Amino acid sequence: MTVTTPATLDALADAVATTAPAPLRIAGGGTTRPWRHNGAPPGVDVIALGALSGLTAYDPAECVVTVLAGTPVRHLTDTLAVHGQYLPWDPPIAGDGATVGGMLASGLSGPGRYRYGGVRDFVIGARVVDGRGRLIASGGQVVKNAAGFLLHHALVGSAGRLGVIAEVSLKVFPRAEATRTLVARASSLAGALAAHERLRLANLDLDALDLDATSAVVSARLAGAADALDARAARAARALAHAVETLTGADEARHWQALSLAAWPATGATVKVPAAPSRLTAILATLMPLGPCRLSAGGAVAFLHSTQPLDALQDAFAAAHLRGAVVRGPDAGTPLGIRHAPAFADRVRASLDPDGRFR
Repeated sequence: MTVTTPATLDALADAVATTAPAPLRIAGGGTTRPWRHNGAPPGVDVIALGALSGLTAYDPAECVVTVLAGTPVRHLTDTLAVHGQYLPWDPPIAGDGATVGGMLASGLSGPGRYRYGGVRDFVIGARVVDGRGRLIASGGQVVKNAAGFLLHHALVGSAGRLGVIAEVSLKVFPRAEATRTLVARASSLAGALAAHERLRLANLDLDALDLDATSAVVSARLAGAADALDARAARAARALAHAVETLTGADEARHWQALSLAAWPATGATVKVPAAPSRLTAILATLMPLGPCRLSAGGAVAFLHSTQPLDALQDAFAAAHLRGAVVRGPDAGTPLGIRHAPAFADRVRASLDPDGRFR
């Protein structure tokens, strides 16, 4: 196994071009796929992006930042915080050394996705090195409407199959004046799901709405003007119709950290499953025998952590007509359950990676 650590975009493009047509594995911080421990299969070279780090452009007045793919997410969030700004989708593994490129490749979003959308909604441009070593630009550094195929959006959740993400331009938001989290502990999963649904339908402009299915705990975050939070929190508590614990400050931050994907062990597999509020009971009936489960974004996505063999997960997903993808663990990037392989997606991969180097 040969490990190359380019420190510039030109060096990255050259590293991909000169190793063609050998298979490649892209390595970021090792937080979703622990490459440092497992290495790479025989005959597969590794391109490590840790040296390709730093902000290349940032205009706080325009709320736009451009950053190299090997930059730790924590470094980016700390820089934004100095200017009172943040990443609204709450990257769920930001504190564990995750990189910006890995954030896009995994497609993972945290609780803030509920109100603001996921990481894909904030990517306005990217540069990527394809399988032949060509540096390709998509989008830009300006927020605007665009038509046609958006490669920078296709990179989100691509698990490194389309090429090496080199640089990313993102929209960012001003941080809210104040936040407050309500925590309701139900006596059963059915009671937690009912409270979750009442809150989801209450039109309260929540910042986040998650449910830990294993412990039957509903967590709802409010954000905005400090003088309006008391009234909003009271309405949310009435909709929950359970005893509520109110968290602010460091206690609130610790609560959400405990619910993040980073709090699960790095061993085993963390699986992301598309969901819908109307199907949560059926989806959880399939997932919960396999391991701990959490719902995020108001029930739009479910996360499962399982130590079951990958074949057992595949069989369970297929039998329930579910689809998902392993997003953390040695098998990160592996699809599960029913699979769709649109011809268009195959053509995109063939165009960017004709030798199948990133598969």
